Amino acid sequence: MEGGEQLDNHKHKEPKEGRGAKEKKKELKAKKDGTRKERHNHRAFSVANIGRTQRTIQRNLDRSQKKEYVPQKDRRSSDPTESPPALIVVMGPTGVGKSTLIRSLVKLYTNHNLTTITGPITVVTGQSKRITLLECPSDPASMLDCAKIADLVLLCVDAKFGFEMETFEFLNILQTHGFPKVMGVFTHLDQFRTAKNLRKTKKLLKQRFWTEIYEGAKMFYFSGIVNGKYLKNEVKQLTLFISRVKVSTKPAMTFATRD
Repeated sequence: MEGGEQLDNHKHKEPKEGRGAKEKKKELKAKKDGTRKERHNHRAFSVANIGRTQRTIQRNLDRSQKKEYVPQKDRRSSDPTESPPALIVVMGPTGVGKSTLIRSLVKLYTNHNLTTITGPITVVTGQSKRITLLECPSDPASMLDCAKIADLVLLCVDAKFGFEMETFEFLNILQTHGFPKVMGVFTHLDQFRTAKNLRKTKKLLKQRFWTEIYEGAKMFYFSGIVNGKYLKNEVKQLTLFISRVKVSTKPAMTFATRD
């Protein structure tokens, strides 16, 4: 605008005749004389159907309440005679990624983050299914105890380093205690620089793993770590096979006391 002038918006023309003009003049005159009466229409904000409106309001309240609190079913076992959850032993040498694997599984099953692992962890994996995750130390006594109670073994192997002595010792102990189901988990695949070297290593690891376990044993490859956990799609594939594998859980040990 030139000169800093500000133009007012174009106003509507006031009615000078007709019903609207007569009502306007009548209202202004009553306001000036002080005889104006406030008019309130009690039906202006009413509803057409009272019953239907009450049902709609109640339904909206119920839906909002359900969003605030969703009742959850207690999925823990209430039957004392029911078999214990399947015990999954995570075994491998030091630094191979056992704790990272357990943290990734717990995050996928429960959406909770674990900082430290100090013992067996039981999680609910289905409507009526539970599993217990146990990290096996590398000393022979602990390996012997875990081999006796394991229903499923996740054998962690550092793909960059290969099979270590602790792995062969644990497999020899398993042979003397029934040899439960074993699945291989190969980690540190992100340390390979070329795809050709990675394919060659995978082939060698598969041949050696099938020789030690049995031909056709399940193997899973974990390529990298994001935020202290393995990739979600790779962990999800492992949980899919864990849910499908049929394990014969060992009965709970009972101890008799003498009076």
